[in-house]
Amino acid sequence: MLLNNMFSTDLPETCYGPVKDVSAHIPEAQKKSERAPVVEVKKDSITADIERLEDALGCPLESGQEINITLQELLRIVPRKRARKDAYKHFQRLLKDEKGVILTIKSQKG
Repeated sequence: MLLNNMFSTDLPETCYGPVKDVSAHIPEAQKKSERAPVVEVKKDSITADIERLEDALGCPLESGQEINITLQELLRIVPRKRARKDAYKHFQRLLKDEKGVILTIKSQKG
């Protein structure tokens, strides 16, 4: 009987009886929401930082542009948890690589 059940095309039986199709009991609205998940597109944080810097400068960033700014000013425009120059290394590298803009940060410590 066990071998017959393995090769049969009918739904297998469990110790509680035949397996039932439960999809008929799921509400239609729930079936549709499972098929089409909602995806939210969030802005990249670097893109938002570049926009804030452009707003503060009053002009779009262009290739070959050099920006000299103090750390205190940059912290107000593009805040970071760590209030040091090294917190902006990634931002500086991306500006240089993607936009061709050189960002020089001056701090009181040097």
